[in-house]
Amino acid sequence: MKKFAKILFLAALAVSFMQSCTTDYEQADKAVLVTVQKSLNPAGFYGVLDNGDRLYPGAMRVAYTPTNDLQRAIIYFSDIEGEPLEGYKYNADVFNVAEVTTKRITQVMTPEADTLTNGLKITNAWIGGGFLNVEFQVNVEPYLTKSLTVALQDMMLDGPATPDGDYYPLELGFKCYPALENGVGTTITTVACFYLGGEYSLDNLGCAGYKISYKGLDSFSDEPNETKIVTPETKQ
Repeated sequence: MKKFAKILFLAALAVSFMQSCTTDYEQADKAVLVTVQKSLNPAGFYGVLDNGDRLYPGAMRVAYTPTNDLQRAIIYFSDIEGEPLEGYKYNADVFNVAEVTTKRITQVMTPEADTLTNGLKITNAWIGGGFLNVEFQVNVEPYLTKSLTVALQDMMLDGPATPDGDYYPLELGFKCYPALENGVGTTITTVACFYLGGEYSLDNLGCAGYKISYKGLDSFSDEPNETKIVTPETKQ
């Protein structure tokens, strides 16, 4: 697999350790991040890559039912010989579909948001497919962790109408259950995708990019102490 495919593979492992999964990812030749679209085809869905190319699930080796049309997922597949169907770039022999945490940016502070205080480390972030996609590392206990909660908070809700500077301020929060103390557990890599829609598109905001603040993985402070700048030119 290419470098990005391997990154997606590691990210999917972070999702799959809490899910039942028997498919061998490494049998697939490719891995792509897509937005799932429901369809009346036999598989019940197709995938749209961030560059607009479409993937048709010509063969399925795993059962998968899409949840909604804004769901992001990593599809592991090999090409089926022959010309793809009209309108599709890939005719895919699908080995697995690993859904990625997909959310909207939080606009209202909630009690849940106040508890998202575990540390993390952003390892990659990019704009694609109408989403702000964030790859990050967190500490968990693989044999005890029941859930991971992540949210991206709009930090302009109580501020001026426009941000200071060129970057729109957001804050990424994370919590695992049961909670772990800082500096313990196993470090995993996972991915979350946040829908931008029209409201949070850079054209609408009039900004050059996003500035994501977060509490560092090794931090014992209650205040965010690291930032990540994401622009349309940010590379995967």
